[in-house]
Amino acid sequence: MAMMQMSRIPRRRQTGRRFAWALVLALAFVVAGASGPGPARGTVSAQALNPCALLKVDEIEQLTPKTSVNEGVASSLPAFGSATCQYAWGVGTSRFKLDVTVNDAARLFPGMSPDQIKQRLLESVKTGTDGVVVSEVGEAAVFKPASPVYATATALVKGRILQLNVDGVFAGEMKDQVAGLLKTAASRL
Repeated sequence: MAMMQMSRIPRRRQTGRRFAWALVLALAFVVAGASGPGPARGTVSAQALNPCALLKVDEIEQLTPKTSVNEGVASSLPAFGSATCQYAWGVGTSRFKLDVTVNDAARLFPGMSPDQIKQRLLESVKTGTDGVVVSEVGEAAVFKPASPVYATATALVKGRILQLNVDGVFAGEMKDQVAGLLKTAASRL
């Protein structure tokens, strides 16, 4: 009778997948600083913040002057003090994506003072790489290209982490343009 209930199709074990998903979820909570029930830690919240208001479409179009950029699409995770605006334009190899993200610095760096967060941000630029410190933006700011097609600019501004992620052809070479956008967005934060 037990043989009739068994499938002839071999089942793959999914314990590795379950473990991987559990690990990803646990890391997300650790990075976000979730502490479980009780009051939220930190003093600044991104709940009322609209990251789409930090940059105007015509300012973003400077990255690719021959194309038009659509309005950004906002999303937020208020419980984690995070808000994002995503802009996308172009097709195929001419596709670009810009994410403007604002996070509560106290949640990303739990237990660290603003000076420690600033130091950690500045230390993220390693010698021998194309990463640079960007001056005159917030308390500290850096630009780091991860590859020729992906770059990140990050700033500590008024207790928040402002981050611009650019994904597209030659994004890693757009230091001046992305740093300019970071400076503009930081001035409106």
